[in-house]
Amino acid sequence: MTNRAFRVVVPALALFLTAFLISQATAAKSTAAKVTSLPGVTAFLTDMIPDDPERAGTFFAELKKGGANTVILGPPETGYTAGRSTLPDIVSRAHTAGLKVYLIVPVRNMPDVLAVKPRWEDMKYDLNSGTIQPTGRLDLFKDDVVDYLSSRIKDLASTGVDGILFGTDLYYDDVEAMTSDTLQTYANRFNAALIPGRAFARVENLQGGLVVVEYGAGFREWAEMKRDRLIVVIQKIMDDVRAEHAGMLFGLPLHEEGLASAEAALNRFAYDMEAFRQLNVDLYWIAIKHRRMRARKGMGYKESMEALARIAQAGNEAVKAPSRALIILQTASSSGKVLPYSEIEKTASLARKGGNPYLAFTAAEERSLPAVLTKKLFKGNDSPR
Repeated sequence: MTNRAFRVVVPALALFLTAFLISQATAAKSTAAKVTSLPGVTAFLTDMIPDDPERAGTFFAELKKGGANTVILGPPETGYTAGRSTLPDIVSRAHTAGLKVYLIVPVRNMPDVLAVKPRWEDMKYDLNSGTIQPTGRLDLFKDDVVDYLSSRIKDLASTGVDGILFGTDLYYDDVEAMTSDTLQTYANRFNAALIPGRAFARVENLQGGLVVVEYGAGFREWAEMKRDRLIVVIQKIMDDVRAEHAGMLFGLPLHEEGLASAEAALNRFAYDMEAFRQLNVDLYWIAIKHRRMRARKGMGYKESMEALARIAQAGNEAVKAPSRALIILQTASSSGKVLPYSEIEKTASLARKGGNPYLAFTAAEERSLPAVLTKKLFKGNDSPR
């Protein structure tokens, strides 16, 4: 009797889950259809707002004179971490200068939160030791974590910012999401346990560390489960925030490595652009810092420019709607020296390869670019599409 009941329940549960996921995807598609056009975006990204209020106002006014209509508060790698207390004044001064404010918000890399809520930490499978280890990141499979993120982003939205760009820490690595609760969720969903030794079928020492080069039993379902969870989390946060701030713009980060191969992206990062396009996000953004890439990988000028062009083209083609791609470009070296203007113009030209994205440029008070140059760079970005 028990076995017969089990055989009846499992197919029924599978049908229920299938129907639920289809309904979720349909709902996302219907909401996404509402994003029909965007106003022009001409933006500068900065992570260095002058402390003095008057200087901050002057800085924003200079950005406006340079042709910008938006300032993005970063940096891209970590998101805005300067604290909420000063944000209302920053937003007010930017608005006074005629600028909208987009905020890059960290999602999983939040050590201050984990210091207070250690049980919210995600776990990973350590390829060296074969043991489960902490990641230092939030676990998005915990509903309490998602509720916290919604509340936090709603609070940030209440400062008057015009847009929220999810941070690049959003996505999962292939070895992450290994808490006991998440493993149990997998077992319940697929009626089988995930065994890391089988899921990570072959590991090699590449680029100074162990990397999974072949995936085995159960891993594909594991990656898809993480992707599905990301879709639910992103949509919930956006819905919660927009319920109180109806006009809030949202941007999703493009994954640089994930753009190279859709198959590899899903496996390594739970990144599935085809699925994410169903979400009602307004922008897909990426920062391509070609000078940093050149230094890190030992590239020459030509090689780094070719890499920039490849990434930009892949990003433009992945979005499949040029008006919804935002590419942030580097204008200064790691030492803070402004790059040659010809090099900046070249990066802007290459970033438009394969599409017509919105462009943003890094900026700081002490290294402003000539307005005649930036207006030229922004040409074509300022009209609705």
